[in-house]
Amino acid sequence: MNPKSKTLLGIVAFAVLIAAAVFAYNALQHDNASDRLVMLGEDTVPEEPEPEPQAQQEDIEAGEEREQAPNFIMLDATGNELQLHDFLGKPIVLNFWTTWCPACVRESPYFENLYQEHGDIVHVIKVNLLDGQRETRAAVDNFMYVNGYTFPLYFDVDGAAQYGVRAIPVTFFIDENGYPIASAPGPLNERMLRQGLEAVGVF
Repeated sequence: MNPKSKTLLGIVAFAVLIAAAVFAYNALQHDNASDRLVMLGEDTVPEEPEPEPQAQQEDIEAGEEREQAPNFIMLDATGNELQLHDFLGKPIVLNFWTTWCPACVRESPYFENLYQEHGDIVHVIKVNLLDGQRETRAAVDNFMYVNGYTFPLYFDVDGAAQYGVRAIPVTFFIDENGYPIASAPGPLNERMLRQGLEAVGVF
């Protein structure tokens, strides 16, 4: 091999190495960015709050100044109409998903395990974004059957709009009184799910 060919080969090899490094870096950045919970309301606290009257402070501590998670209509597997606030009294793990979303598929076992192990103390509400075209009832039923999932099925009416869902999956952790505590934009892992459950008092 002549020197010119060696030089060209070296340049190509270096370019491939750089491209691989950039790809790996971007993938790592993406994973790190999504591998966390967003604690709702933490950015709204002023750095130096002004002193407040005792009565008002007690109201805030009692949760009276907080806003409940938006109520919305959904349908269960048999077509019965329900609302999110029908489930108050236990912590809620609210997830918006579809069967054609790879990340939704990957995280589904975590929700099945949660339902099987703690379904008596937490509501697992997986709201499918059924549209009759890209997502059909037949596809959902087949997904549940093939994977042996038993978590309850719910179908969206106006929840995604009220929660500003622009990408899926997305999960919200809501306490037993209906106050949103944390959210997870993007796919969950076991650690994130555990953190969310701890935040709403399941553990």
